[in-house]
Amino acid sequence: MQGSIRRLGTVFIVLAVVLVITLSFLQVFGQDDLVGNPANTRRLIEEYGIARGRIVTADGLVVAESVPAEGPFEYRRSYAAGSLLSHVVGYDSPQFGRTGLEEYYNQYLLGRRPARGWALEMTSDLEKGNDITLTIDSELQAVAAEALGPNKGAVIAMDPKTGAVLAMYSWPTFDPNALVSQGLDAEGNLAADAIMRAYAQDPASPLLNRASMGLFTPGSSFKVFTAAAGVDSGIPVSTEYDCPPEYFVGGSSVVNYAGSPNGVMDMDYALTFSVNTYFAQLALAMGAPTLVSYAERFGMNGAPPLDYPAVSPAFIPQPGEMDEVELAWTGAGQGRLLMTPLQLCLAGCAIANGGEIMLPHLMKDVRLGDDILERFDADEWRSPISAETASQVLEMMVHVVEDGTGAGAAVPGVTVAGKTGTAEVAGRQPHAWFIGIAPAENPTLVVAVVVENAGAGGDVAAPIAGEVIGAALE
Repeated sequence: MQGSIRRLGTVFIVLAVVLVITLSFLQVFGQDDLVGNPANTRRLIEEYGIARGRIVTADGLVVAESVPAEGPFEYRRSYAAGSLLSHVVGYDSPQFGRTGLEEYYNQYLLGRRPARGWALEMTSDLEKGNDITLTIDSELQAVAAEALGPNKGAVIAMDPKTGAVLAMYSWPTFDPNALVSQGLDAEGNLAADAIMRAYAQDPASPLLNRASMGLFTPGSSFKVFTAAAGVDSGIPVSTEYDCPPEYFVGGSSVVNYAGSPNGVMDMDYALTFSVNTYFAQLALAMGAPTLVSYAERFGMNGAPPLDYPAVSPAFIPQPGEMDEVELAWTGAGQGRLLMTPLQLCLAGCAIANGGEIMLPHLMKDVRLGDDILERFDADEWRSPISAETASQVLEMMVHVVEDGTGAGAAVPGVTVAGKTGTAEVAGRQPHAWFIGIAPAENPTLVVAVVVENAGAGGDVAAPIAGEVIGAALE
């Protein structure tokens, strides 16, 4: 009998030890997995019991805040600006998770960052998150939305001196309030489920932020990169090439866009009138390693460090992957190049800011009440070209707007620099691009525009940029 009791006691002791070890392991190593498990409703109840911080634009518009809710959760998010800022702000939903700045600054909005000192922990409200102030100006965002209208595409505006994103709009867009609602339809199902399915199945992709994620062939807007690479690597603006309507290379050819001038011309004239056969010869003269190296100096083949969770890297093939034909077309902006409006805007920032690109950012500061807890400090991200090269390219871009293909971006009383792009798409209308810088004497604004399958950049995208520039500088 005593032997049986000892064996039974031993079994209980072993089980107790296993239980202690398992619980200890979960506490120490498995806590993050448990907290992050989507099936962990306790986490959801805890997080949606916090009055999440507000998201406020630079001009003081509250675009996201927590309001009391009915149902299993204490709070839900409310988005006063609706679809105007939905791609930037994103949504915060118990069913669908978080996107946009709701995702990127989640820990700040929940009040978990920046870390609180012990005094603050003892005295402040742990059920309230921190507010985020954006660099976005809601009025400029509204101008960008109105200028783009019902066209699929994107507009992004930045301050080249600080890297602050002043507007970032993408169309089509979506209603974030519909996705965070806990309302039921007539059949008792969550109405947001059907709305999310409709968005996800829409071929126009309204959930996609085209400004930071949309990858498009840049067309002639890429000639800004080619020109900058050429000048910075020692090929002067005065370099002349004979530019026929069709330039033969490697058994194929590069052709000019209809209406482009022909004959002997320098880089300034070729950029002003966007002559493909000039930039094909310029790319061949500098070689693929140099062109790709400069494109990567501007940030291509890597995602720009925007404080935003959805940013696509622009793409240029490696030198060994291009033959002469592809190199020539790449210099003119076609081939396998892919670019986001954000990347083009950053290239414009380098031209506008003496060759330096500042860190792009959407957050201005983090606040708890009136106290500023954290502030974004402007800093340099890259310096792809010299100040002298930037100055020469900027001067050529002024001629594009004053005398060339970018006349549609002209703003009375303002010297605007720019470059158009008309990216050919097989079987469809081309994508229209424009990159604008203003005022050229002392740039404070860079605007990049893409409009999908809309026609020529000078006809479609340049006027949109002009409206945004005019509104920002008035």
